Amino acid sequence: MGKMAAVKKKSGEASVEKKTFRRLLDWLKSSSSKCALLYLLAGVIILLIFFSVCAPKKYNLTAGSIAHDTITAPKDVVDEISTQEKRNAAAALVEPTYHFQPGVKEEVLNLLNASFSELRTIQQYGLTLRNSGSKRIVNNTFSEDEIDYAISLMEDISLNRTQIVTLLRVDTDVFDDMVSTVSTAVENSLNTTIREGQVSQSIQTILQIVGYKVDISLTQNILPGVLRSCVKPNMIIDQTATDEARQKAMDSVEPVICLQGQNIIREGDVITDGQIAMLRTLGLLNDESYDYSVYGGSAIAVALAMGVLLMLLKMLDPGVLSSIRKTAVILLVLIICVIIAAATHLLPSLYFMPLALGTILTTVLIGHRSGISIMASLAILYASLTSGNSSSTFYDVVLFMTLTLTEGTVSIWFLKDHPQRVRVLVAGILSALVSILTIIGIKLLTSAETLQILSTGAWSSGGGLLSGALAVALQPVFENLFRLATPSKLLELTNPNQPLMKRLMIEAPGTYHHSIIVANLAEAAADKIGANSYLARAGAYYHDIGKLKRPVYFKENQNGVNPHEKTDPYVSAAILTSHTMDGMLLAEKQRMPQEVLDIILQHHGVTPVMYFYHKALQMSNGQHVDINQFRYAGPKPNTVEAAIVMMADTIEAAVRSMKDPTPKAIDQFIERLIRGKLEDGQLSDSPISLRDIDQICDAFSGILRGVYHERIEYPTVPPQYAPSAAAAAAGSEPAPAGAKPGEAGKNEKDANPPAEAEKAKEEIDNEA
Repeated sequence: MGKMAAVKKKSGEASVEKKTFRRLLDWLKSSSSKCALLYLLAGVIILLIFFSVCAPKKYNLTAGSIAHDTITAPKDVVDEISTQEKRNAAAALVEPTYHFQPGVKEEVLNLLNASFSELRTIQQYGLTLRNSGSKRIVNNTFSEDEIDYAISLMEDISLNRTQIVTLLRVDTDVFDDMVSTVSTAVENSLNTTIREGQVSQSIQTILQIVGYKVDISLTQNILPGVLRSCVKPNMIIDQTATDEARQKAMDSVEPVICLQGQNIIREGDVITDGQIAMLRTLGLLNDESYDYSVYGGSAIAVALAMGVLLMLLKMLDPGVLSSIRKTAVILLVLIICVIIAAATHLLPSLYFMPLALGTILTTVLIGHRSGISIMASLAILYASLTSGNSSSTFYDVVLFMTLTLTEGTVSIWFLKDHPQRVRVLVAGILSALVSILTIIGIKLLTSAETLQILSTGAWSSGGGLLSGALAVALQPVFENLFRLATPSKLLELTNPNQPLMKRLMIEAPGTYHHSIIVANLAEAAADKIGANSYLARAGAYYHDIGKLKRPVYFKENQNGVNPHEKTDPYVSAAILTSHTMDGMLLAEKQRMPQEVLDIILQHHGVTPVMYFYHKALQMSNGQHVDINQFRYAGPKPNTVEAAIVMMADTIEAAVRSMKDPTPKAIDQFIERLIRGKLEDGQLSDSPISLRDIDQICDAFSGILRGVYHERIEYPTVPPQYAPSAAAAAAGSEPAPAGAKPGEAGKNEKDANPPAEAEKAKEEIDNEA
């Protein structure tokens, strides 16, 4: 059992590993992985731009040479040498910390007594020599042998020959007074304090005290040496406490900082060691020193900006993260903005930077949610680039971030749901006005220099105007390069002067008018549920342009001759179902947006052409007929707009065939057709809800009631009572007396019978 369990466990682990590996492979093949690669590539490019802007210029300088340039600090830097000098001075002012050393007094007095005992031996020897009665001794002179003998009597004390002679000449009373006086003075000194490092001062104090009572020859020749060998401090320095106090004093000294934008070296100055040290710290010397913090800070700033962009897109516009085209647009806009921002570092003022450009472009190209995302990312990038400029300050960094957010917010608000190109230019003007107000408001709080406020405001407003101008210039480039379905592009496509629309109007007029009504239905429905009404209208305009290839094979373009009557049903079905692919190819040649191509390809889903399927069944003589050969290639609609166009196309074609399109009948017919699409699964791939469908039906009903409204029946006038052309034009001929409206109406109906309805709903539904 244990072996079986182990085998199952290993099998389960292997299965999990295979699933994980399979998921990884699937992700690597998906568009999300390609988008992730684009984000990584864009991050590297932006980082390289940062390095080129923030990397400092290097100089060949040495201490003691003359500076030929004025060098400013690209960021705050500590003057280490000046700081260390201030700290050393602060530490030197700290008094040492002492602690009392017990037993020193007794030790010093014992040493002093022992020294005096040795000195007394020599003094007594001198006294003995003087009492011998020798004339030489009486005159206080001693032979060399006597002096050598006196030196041999010393054990612990070292005296020179002069000191020995002085001691040999001292009388006993004088010596005893010296011993008593010095011992008392030393004891008194030890009763107070003798600090370590201050022994010499204490000895001098003792000598001054005893100098009034002791013979001067002794205080000058004998006592200094004796005291130096005996006296010790009883207050010892506590090195640990002293070091802590000095370190605390050093730490309390604020470092000497050269602020960002401040001159490190002025042209013509003699360069000092401290300045060289600061340049080396900043990586400004042309040696092996590098300021890696610049590169590290750039990497962190870029990573943070890209992370914020991804998080905001995930929250606000997650579909962008799996769209390679939209991802490429956002990242290209981001790179262009950073390049332009880097180029403005060469201008006299950084405030000419077009801060709102990226936000405006992304809003009109992708949408306001993506515009919000890129605005936050650009705020971080602009602020970081500004901080890397040697002439800027932290105040400028904050102001740039504020300007980016305020200008971007106003631009998004102004452009949301209003895609006209002229509004893009106006958004730049609004950005300029907002920047001026922001700078004036903040500058008035921090500065009283009116001239500086006006100058900064003028440069900043120029940047706002530049944002609008560049956005207007770049928008068509992005639209054509990436085939984007922007509102502006979609509005251009719905212009009747577009080549394909002109062809449709001339070569397939029935299809053209059908498309116009479908566009009205689709736009109203999209507005009702909050979908992209511009895309719905443009998609409806072009959904049937594939019929231009064989216009007469479609009912609305036929003038009494139906070529399908003489055509094999399989061929007829192939002709009908191919118009989606034909239309997609025509639109692709015109470089229309992919979203419009998708609607053209998806507006029939995979519905079958039932009329020709039934016709094939009738001609099959009981043999099996594959219905899949009569289906559209699809795919099914996978967007809300494509689903709306499918429903609008079906309903418009079907309602046209109604004999009595009353409002109630239209509502019931719409409901039945939509229910058929749902039951057939044609809407299963689209992100549309049942609530949306109800609102779409209401929108369709409102439009169709206006198109197929009831009309009064005009009476038919008999020929003999018909007015002349001139009278009819003047409108003066009255109606014949006794004519009954009902009869007239009857005659008109008899004369103009209504067009015969299609033989089957499926034929109408599929435009056969």
